[in-house]
Amino acid sequence: MIWIVTDSAQELKEEEQEGLRVVSLPICVNEKLLEHPIENEDFFALLEEESNVLSTSQPSPSAFEAVFEELTSRGDEVIALLLSSSLSGTYNSARLALLDHEAWQENVHLIDSGQACLSQSVLVARALELRNAGKSAKEIIETIEKEKKQVRLFAMLPTLKYLKKGGRISPAKAALADLAGVRALVTIDENGEITACAKTRGTKKGIRRVAELAADCGIDENRPVFVGYTGLDEQPMRDLQSALREVVGQEILAQTAAISQMLSVHVGPGACGIAFLPRED
Repeated sequence: MIWIVTDSAQELKEEEQEGLRVVSLPICVNEKLLEHPIENEDFFALLEEESNVLSTSQPSPSAFEAVFEELTSRGDEVIALLLSSSLSGTYNSARLALLDHEAWQENVHLIDSGQACLSQSVLVARALELRNAGKSAKEIIETIEKEKKQVRLFAMLPTLKYLKKGGRISPAKAALADLAGVRALVTIDENGEITACAKTRGTKKGIRRVAELAADCGIDENRPVFVGYTGLDEQPMRDLQSALREVVGQEILAQTAAISQMLSVHVGPGACGIAFLPRED
């Protein structure tokens, strides 16, 4: 059997029966590790409390060692499709785990997705799709290595407050942008880093612009498409789906998801986005 191993920076949940394992990225509140997973209601209550500072880290090599040892001991193959190494040390932790165990190296294959959250989910879903279609590990890896350079992510952030709290933008820039009603639109660039691709005034215009950017690329509905949101209110995602219908002229078939807590730490509630592979002409 070929197992797909990924991390909690993306949105798919662990499914033993589907051959999917998810290694959790640690989340800290005021530098104290959350020992156990928490529900979104509790997570966003912590995130929105002004006195709290939430941060994320990478799994330890031992977290990957435990998974790799279990799966390879069965004689199975593993494809580990992980968060962009430009954003996290997660890929490096898996690499270090593998370096210490030469016997695993024939059966464990690491892929730096160069992606995060919804776009990483697209690649994980694609790998599962290929595996379930009977493709070999070699064929899956070749396809994912090609498609990770093609996958597109566009998202709208309603505030820069959480980027400011995490030290990723200056307080002055965040305050000015929020005061002016500026909504940042972000993507992931060829270096696997989150970068601004546009800005608008107001949430409605921001969501509309995300739909336009996606439509301009040509959304391939024959391969996985993900639409998601942060927070407890799905409305921004629903508004994005409506905008996509208007811009494209038809319903876009997509999996919907609450965006991972890991990414939500950095963008806060109220964000929405879409990830997909462009049509091949």
